[in-house]
Amino acid sequence: MHNTLYNKRLLIPILMITPLLLNGCGQVAEIPPAHVGKLSTPSGLQKGIIYPSKIRLSSFCVTCDNLILAEASDYPVKESMQIFMPKDKLNLQVDVRGTFSISNDPQNIDNIFARIPAQPINDRLSKITTMQVYVTYAQPIVRETVRSVITRYDIMQIMSNRDVISQELAKLVSKRLQGTPITTIRFGLADMQPPQVILEAQEAAKKREIEIQRAEADKLVKLKEAEAAYEVALKQQQVDLKEAETQVLVNQKLSEGVNSAFVAQRALRILEKLAESNNKVIFLPTEALSNPAILLGPINQSLLVPSKRSR
Repeated sequence: MHNTLYNKRLLIPILMITPLLLNGCGQVAEIPPAHVGKLSTPSGLQKGIIYPSKIRLSSFCVTCDNLILAEASDYPVKESMQIFMPKDKLNLQVDVRGTFSISNDPQNIDNIFARIPAQPINDRLSKITTMQVYVTYAQPIVRETVRSVITRYDIMQIMSNRDVISQELAKLVSKRLQGTPITTIRFGLADMQPPQVILEAQEAAKKREIEIQRAEADKLVKLKEAEAAYEVALKQQQVDLKEAETQVLVNQKLSEGVNSAFVAQRALRILEKLAESNNKVIFLPTEALSNPAILLGPINQSLLVPSKRSR
């Protein structure tokens, strides 16, 4: 009975101390995906980088270690800038977009923890955001690079060569960020808002271009119509010349071959045709007055026609 009472008295303190010992093992802290971590100890930052995992922070201490997280996810950025264009003496509104991420180089990651103040989340945990890293290391380079490249051109050149200038910007930004804790994934021109005077000039130029094209089209139509009219006139001229030549030849042949005997012969043929008809009205050529013998043949034939019919 005495031993049992003694054991119970010994067990009670043990049970009371156990939770304290378990708490002394520390609290669990997580380095989530797309983050890296580093322990901050009483003597400074611990060497080495902690990648996504779970660790236990000791609580059985006077001055305890704390965990600092740093975001390692891709970070999209949009920068809006108003740039004075020396060649145009006008302001140009330019938007650039990019995606950035912290460097994979351990030395650069150490620089993030050493040089950028972390924002506390609780008494044992703090965090450095990608935005802090971007603003500290990348933003000044991005804005200065965009301004220096854009001002080498005039506004019309930028609007006409947007893709080429975007590639130039991406290469320069990426090159100038080498050796910093942040790297470029994508970068380029996103949008431009030229002054109204430039838009009006473009509209006027396009209108002139359309008017010139329309005038050229009208000119081609008129040229085709003129060519067709010329061809028709040329053919008509050839027809008229051929008719004139034919008339000349006819007149020439008539002048060479027509005499009084030819005319009398033609007249006799006409009389013969009349004699064969039922119309007995006889037409006498004027030549018959001077040479009545011409009429003997047709007259005799005409007188014989009724007797043949009566038979």
